[in-house]
Amino acid sequence: MRRLTGAQPRWSHDAEVVVVGSGAAGMTSALTAAARDRRVLLLSKDEIGGGSTPLAQGGMAAALDPDDCVELHTTDTLAAGAGLCDPAAVAALARSAPGVVGWLSSLGARFGHGHLEGGHSRRRIVHAGGDAIGAEVHRVLTEALLASRVRVMTHTIALELIDGGLLVASCAPDSLPMSVGKVRAQAVVLATGGFGQAFATTTNPAGVTGDGLALAARAGAGLRDVEFMQFHPTVLWSAGSAGQSPLITEALRGAGAVVVDDSGRPAVPDSLAPRDVVSAAMQAVMARSGAAHLWLDATPVPRLEQRFPTVTAACRARGIDPVRDWIPIAPGAHYACGGVRASMSGQTSLPGVFAVGEVACTGVHGANRLASNSLTEAIATARRAGELLGRELPPAVTPAPSATGSRTGVAASARPSLAAAMSRYAGVQRNRQGLEHLLAILDQAPESSELDLATVEATNLHTVSMLLATAALDRRESRGCHRRTDYPTGVGEAAA
Repeated sequence: MRRLTGAQPRWSHDAEVVVVGSGAAGMTSALTAAARDRRVLLLSKDEIGGGSTPLAQGGMAAALDPDDCVELHTTDTLAAGAGLCDPAAVAALARSAPGVVGWLSSLGARFGHGHLEGGHSRRRIVHAGGDAIGAEVHRVLTEALLASRVRVMTHTIALELIDGGLLVASCAPDSLPMSVGKVRAQAVVLATGGFGQAFATTTNPAGVTGDGLALAARAGAGLRDVEFMQFHPTVLWSAGSAGQSPLITEALRGAGAVVVDDSGRPAVPDSLAPRDVVSAAMQAVMARSGAAHLWLDATPVPRLEQRFPTVTAACRARGIDPVRDWIPIAPGAHYACGGVRASMSGQTSLPGVFAVGEVACTGVHGANRLASNSLTEAIATARRAGELLGRELPPAVTPAPSATGSRTGVAASARPSLAAAMSRYAGVQRNRQGLEHLLAILDQAPESSELDLATVEATNLHTVSMLLATAALDRRESRGCHRRTDYPTGVGEAAA
């Protein structure tokens, strides 16, 4: 495992709780702990709102309607997770979901409900602005954060967990080289999101580079299910595109849009099946036909422009009018179902270290996340973590004894080729030969002794790529969003 080049801190801050990340999970945990009179410092790599939360389109899952119930939400989540969910964690999420919606509403969020998405047996998707749930959640949390006692440091990245706190660095555009400092705290809450930027095509914004997962892994934290990267089936495709691509919300298929091939025939048996099923079916069709993409026919959706303004605008920016035209789509890396092993209150294997949101693996998502459970889980677990820290602080942050590994980072120039290799060999479909080749490519990644933002992000992406590829090689079965072409039927049952 590559490790970042060491640097001595030149400044310091003190807090009782330091939260790393300013998405829904980070802001919620900070607000909740601060409301119980904790001294909280929140670190954001970018400005507030630079992560994935504002981009969320679909909604939040919560059993609110008379024909729905917590038990049905639990059953649907367990089914989507393909046998790897923690039933107790899933039940806790489903019970917490209505309270999450109520809490956000108390902060001023304006919601509607009743959307249907793939894998759900009821219309339980709470939405805002048609397809702009993330923007609304981000709005109310940001307003609450700015009115709270929480101290905020923007353009600051966490480098390493250390005894008694965290090593951090300024990553402002004019901060070269990085200015390294130390934050002394009794608790560190990791809320850094996922690592979609490890792949060539992703719905994740540029800053989602696996920082929290890599930092926790270097500190010796327990990890879980890292091989399960969910590929969203309907990502807006364009020739030669790489990096972040616009998401086409699942709710559009719930409203009547259908995945079709070049001739207009339905390309998958059920456009409303869970995401892993639809992505795998699409990939199989594309592999057989040699097509680079399929199509989403949304022309039958009534009042599409009014109901889905975000999707409409994204398509029109690419010269596509979804009211009249089919939308070119392909699966793209979307959500990390695995991560730092954590309880539903965010506790990890490391004393004083908590993980909430996408960086954490609570067991809720199993082998495949049910649509619209991500924001719900992020806020539910972050509230629990904040409440726990409000009641009692741990004695100190204590990473595990330092692991051995190179003290040299990864050159930023390697990112495009490594991301292309990840998409090719660890994408929707994988096999032993490809994963072994991928690990060899990662092992030969060029080194860098620089300590700047580009090198830190490249090193973190390299770390999480190694973790995913190794875990994917070890899991000799196809389950959920982990599909092995050499083990399509189950553990140890290779194709004849």
